[in-house]
Amino acid sequence: MINLEPCIRGFKSNGYAKVYIRATKYNEVQYISTPFAVNQRQVTKNKITDFAIIAEIAPFIKKYYDKLNMMSSQMNLPLKAIILLLNKESQEVSFTDFYQKYTNNMIANDRANSASNYTCALNSLLSFIQKTSINFSDITSNTINSWITSLSNTARAKNAYPVCISTVFKAGLLEYNDYDLGIIRIKHQPFMRVKIPKPTKGKKKAVTADVLHQIFTADTSTIYSLARAEMAQDVAILSFCLAAINTADLYFMEKNKLVGNKLCYNRHKTESEREDNAYTEITIPETILPLIKKYQGKKRLFKFFEIYKDNDYFNTGINKGLKQICKSLGIDNITTYTLRHSWATIAQNHCGASTEVVGFALNHASAHKVTEGYITKDYSPIDELNNKVIQFVKI
Repeated sequence: MINLEPCIRGFKSNGYAKVYIRATKYNEVQYISTPFAVNQRQVTKNKITDFAIIAEIAPFIKKYYDKLNMMSSQMNLPLKAIILLLNKESQEVSFTDFYQKYTNNMIANDRANSASNYTCALNSLLSFIQKTSINFSDITSNTINSWITSLSNTARAKNAYPVCISTVFKAGLLEYNDYDLGIIRIKHQPFMRVKIPKPTKGKKKAVTADVLHQIFTADTSTIYSLARAEMAQDVAILSFCLAAINTADLYFMEKNKLVGNKLCYNRHKTESEREDNAYTEITIPETILPLIKKYQGKKRLFKFFEIYKDNDYFNTGINKGLKQICKSLGIDNITTYTLRHSWATIAQNHCGASTEVVGFALNHASAHKVTEGYITKDYSPIDELNNKVIQFVKI
């Protein structure tokens, strides 16, 4: 049995003492803070005697007793845990504050691009419900389903945004709920009644080997922004000749990832999401060795990290340069993303590679995770296929 009674713990220099509710359970003692204070005239021998104050505190004590009566299954817990449960149950948990903490952690782990997508998702939800901040209790299945309906005309947001909100909500359940102690601050799981739609597939973005050859060999000296166009062309060649490596991987590539004539690295985008940490290896083709040297960095393998403040700016700058090159050639614009589509298409359609081998070369997650656990990977098929693709495009 837990006993609750008002008390003070000593007077301050201003002559007032804060009022607490003292909880006792056998030889355990805990104190619950209240918003009340008393002066020395309202206390006799450290016991509150002012009936007005006692009447004010009584509803607080009753509220706690009512909660205790509903916690019979947790009464065997230590008193400290019980009091923690009593206090936390009465507090709303801010979803926006936790969301900010979650995205800040992503940024600290070099996932600024993903954090930006998560922020866009939250802003979309807040705009839909017309609030600047929300608690976990505000996120209901009806609200989320209505929000998804409002996104139905989008190609990716209808899938990506709800996935972001769901991911953070589930992280909040682990953060604030202690299922062993029975401390449940977030009592509902709205996404159990939410069906997140799949994204709408866009058109294939691949271009022909002839178009790629034109871009890789274009004369950039006549382009207004020469430096940007030159770097864009170089990065496009670097990326394509390294099995269409992402610009993020070029940007974040550490010096120790260059082992002899090989890049042995983890794909930045999915490193933290895969059991194999998205690890891969590729031999550097001789044709791009001059570019490796040209863009050698001081702190990281490439100096893109020193030129651009983050990967987003780097990728945007390269895409702008590619746009200038395409304009000078009179062809449709391409982006760094086009390079991956084109590499994959050429590898399969013109170099005889299977979809599985193409996926392996692009460092996509395998559909045979269990089987792969038995096999020591051989990365030489990536080098063989990459050389075939390079020869086909005549780089």
